[in-house]
Amino acid sequence: MVRMACIDCGQAHFEADTLREMLTLMMPHYFDAHQDIMSGQADEDREAWMGRFTSAFNACLEDD
Repeated sequence: MVRMACIDCGQAHFEADTLREMLTLMMPHYFDAHQDIMSGQADEDREAWMGRFTSAFNACLEDD
């Protein structure tokens, strides 16, 4: 199981077995705390964000 903090604020922590599960668990937090990212209004495009998220998830996998 991977434990990971929100990559944009670090205020919320989640545990999941897979990247997809982690994304699903984090979605309510992102809709509540990071509406700019969810609506596409952030400076970073979705592909760049997903790359950053995947890298962070993989780093947590390596730490386990």
